[in-house]
Amino acid sequence: MTIPDAPATTPDAPAPDWSALLADPAPVRDVLGMPAPPLSGYDLFSVHFDEREASVTLGFTAPGPPAAATAGRAAGGRTAVEFFLVLTGLDEVEVDGWSHRPLDSVTLADGSAALSGHGARISFTWTRARADRPRGYLLGSP
Repeated sequence: MTIPDAPATTPDAPAPDWSALLADPAPVRDVLGMPAPPLSGYDLFSVHFDEREASVTLGFTAPGPPAAATAGRAAGGRTAVEFFLVLTGLDEVEVDGWSHRPLDSVTLADGSAALSGHGARISFTWTRARADRPRGYLLGSP
């Protein structure tokens, strides 16, 4: 699964730290490390729109401890990571196609997002971002 981040200006330039877009990046950086690894290293397993709060929640997961995580977290037996990005203040929401197949491209920039894959495309603007429930866990445990 490929989830490109915002395009870099040169081929060797590091991907922008998407966690800097969060209102409080500390909880997600505590689990994923700093800078946060690119979103391309995670599987997007959930997209949930909530019209009551004009928000979307994106669920990400990946097996293995993140490379940037502290040695203590890696040594703690955590074999996977999971986190949710909650983007609020949605506007200009466009959905073109919908499928049970996964979206395999996520582009997150300051105030805008685009998700696509397998003939589906979702785009929107947002005003605030936060991370919910970032955690490292033992794969196969609840």
